[in-house]
Amino acid sequence: MRKSFTILFSLMVGAVIGSVILLWLASGEIYDYQDTFVFERDRSKIDVVLCLAGGKGRIPVAVDLWQKLKSAKVNGQGPVLFLSGVGLHANEETLIEQGVSKDVVRLMKKDEVVFENVSTNTFENAEIFTSFQRQKQWKNVLLVTAGYHMRRSGDILRKTIGPDVSIYSFTVGAENFDRNGWHRDPYAVRVTIIEYIKWLFYRYSY
Repeated sequence: MRKSFTILFSLMVGAVIGSVILLWLASGEIYDYQDTFVFERDRSKIDVVLCLAGGKGRIPVAVDLWQKLKSAKVNGQGPVLFLSGVGLHANEETLIEQGVSKDVVRLMKKDEVVFENVSTNTFENAEIFTSFQRQKQWKNVLLVTAGYHMRRSGDILRKTIGPDVSIYSFTVGAENFDRNGWHRDPYAVRVTIIEYIKWLFYRYSY
């Protein structure tokens, strides 16, 4: 009896260790993509820059990219900056707190920037943005988010928005969050594995 219990316990421990190792090896799959936005080729197409603002550093990158796209517009209006999930009380001061220059914020027009402050997760980001997209009839969306978040957010947005809208991706770089470096940092390991599990859940249930 005792011997059988020992064998069973050893098998269970082995299964747990094996699962952890398999998860460790597989999680890097979320970084297995290439950004689709090329500035010189696509700069005149973009109708809206969608920044999923839940992570540090995303907003300044999105604002900088949005400014460059505005400057590249020779004829017609520049793209809208859509900041999704910025919190209930977000406004221009929030941008400054995030590291955006006061001069840049001062020159922003109200009809150029949307502070979407209702959504609390990626699914809500996509659903609320899609309601705006359909109203405004945006056809070319530039999605800006972190590398560990790009595959899941891109898949969810595509599913929600449908096939008739072009989605371009631009990754906000972050130290230790890439296919080759995530496993070297404990925090990056935790974030990557959790995001991979969320991505798997989406793929097989949404």
